[in-house]
Amino acid sequence: MLFDLHHSLYIVISLLATVGLLILFSRFRSPAAKAAVLKATGIVTVLVHISSIWVEFLITGRAEAYANILFPIFFCNYTMYCLLICGLIRNKESAAYRWLATFTAYAGTLGALISLFYPDYYLAQPDFWDWGIFKSFLSHSVMMLGCLYLFVGGYVKIRVFNLLPYIAGLLAAGLDGFLINGLFALCGLEPPNAMFLQASAIEGVPFFNGYGIALLMVIVLFLFTVIWEFFAYKKGERWYDLLAAKNFKCLLKG
Repeated sequence: MLFDLHHSLYIVISLLATVGLLILFSRFRSPAAKAAVLKATGIVTVLVHISSIWVEFLITGRAEAYANILFPIFFCNYTMYCLLICGLIRNKESAAYRWLATFTAYAGTLGALISLFYPDYYLAQPDFWDWGIFKSFLSHSVMMLGCLYLFVGGYVKIRVFNLLPYIAGLLAAGLDGFLINGLFALCGLEPPNAMFLQASAIEGVPFFNGYGIALLMVIVLFLFTVIWEFFAYKKGERWYDLLAAKNFKCLLKG
């Protein structure tokens, strides 16, 4: 049940631990140490995500590999692998890396926060200590830590025009969902509604499908970054100033 004692305590502990670790990691200055944080959070997120297979096998002597373990079906699955790639790529100065890191930072933070406060997997099976449920909470928390560190570590700046790489990442996620749904159908399997392209994430709320969620995310990020720039940047350095001056290089670099 949402916001029962277990869920509420986990929210508080997870957020406090995230803030504490980010403060600790913010003291890291060397590129090697910062890269190690990204690599560690990316690897741990994936390992925790797939750990249910090992735990189930060790308990029962058999295990089932669920579709979202084998394929990046959900948005957070997709972002999780983006975080792993961000940690493993050595050249973190390229334009391609900046675009990937920008998408991952925003997508992972939003996705993890949504999952933290509205864990649909917990609604479906309200047994907090079942490892399949607990590891879902835990993997989202670690992913949020890694994605927030992309901001804290200086890899991504909060700017309005970060919406460009974010929208590009959303389109790539949509392509991922389209291909997975198509692959399942081609193999005679029921399509898994990857990226919620075929049906709403919440029954009875038709707008809350992949397209509607993506639009809401873009609107929320636009409003958030507009407000952020108003307080964080002086007049003449904000997004509309750069746009008016046609300073596209600064816009894309942030």
